[in-house]
Amino acid sequence: MLFKRKRSKFWYYKFTVNGKTVFRSTGTEDKAKAQEIADKAKAQTYDVVKHGEKPVYLWQEAVIRWLTDSEKKSIDTDKYHLKWLATYLDDVYLHDIDEALIEKIIAAKLKIAGKTRVNRTTELVRSILNKAMKEWKWIDSTPHIRRFKEASHRLRWLTHEEANRLMGELPEHTKAMALFTLATGLRESNVTHLEWSQIDLHRRIAWIHADQAKAGKTIRVPLNDDAVAILRDQIGKHRVRVFTYCGRPVEKVGNKYWRVALKRAGIEGFTWHGLRHTWASWHVQSGTPLNVLQELGGWSSYDMVLRYAHLAPDHLANYAGNVSGKIVAQSVSPRNATKLKTA
Repeated sequence: MLFKRKRSKFWYYKFTVNGKTVFRSTGTEDKAKAQEIADKAKAQTYDVVKHGEKPVYLWQEAVIRWLTDSEKKSIDTDKYHLKWLATYLDDVYLHDIDEALIEKIIAAKLKIAGKTRVNRTTELVRSILNKAMKEWKWIDSTPHIRRFKEASHRLRWLTHEEANRLMGELPEHTKAMALFTLATGLRESNVTHLEWSQIDLHRRIAWIHADQAKAGKTIRVPLNDDAVAILRDQIGKHRVRVFTYCGRPVEKVGNKYWRVALKRAGIEGFTWHGLRHTWASWHVQSGTPLNVLQELGGWSSYDMVLRYAHLAPDHLANYAGNVSGKIVAQSVSPRNATKLKTA
């Protein structure tokens, strides 16, 4: 029997075999597809109950459990990858996912993305399969999933001239979010999911709640003049969400329009997350102390901001003089000491 539950867009199925009742979501809005999934599940349950066979599970069932159990802050990124993977893995049983199918997925992804993005996609498949084997005990083994070697890239940030070129190529709604990122340093999901309830324009402050922050702590975001101006431009476009497109909330910004804009602007090796790196780099170059940058950016570790230290080598110069003259008289000749003090 197929049916829908309140507040859910997916079809559910329920049936009983020899007193065993099975009730699950199909993970799809397509009724025909949902019926097919339900029929397969019923047939498999019959085999399990009647013949004592080990239960088998579909990829969709693993995805649903993965999303339900997940406590990751980057779950939206997972959903993005899973939506793409659905073409190749939906209606496939976990034990049928072999190396040949994985290679087919890799080949398809390579046609539209680089090796780094392919790694992110296959890492998610690997994680779900490992969970199904080690924790859920749904499968006995997992296939080998090769991983491309990733080059160690330098921290990529934009110059002001590059940023201006890029902004000139972006659609208006994407441009607004990019400019807001450059003004605040917020991560992609924090910008796309930003709600008006998180903003106080009078006090010029925004808040990222603890469950939205990567470090798991509330981030207090001071809004500069640029950020305030961008927010004022969004007023009246949506009752709840700040950034929208044609009246609908935006879920993903690093899409084909972003890639086209980068190409037109002549910018290579740059991702949306690079806007956060750019914000941090500009701050350090303008004299913002690293400990202040850490608080502004919501980093949990000071080590995370040390990678920007080289952009402001002069920030140590003023402190170097704190011990100047303390040992010169004892370690160099009076003549050279005089030269050093007058230099």
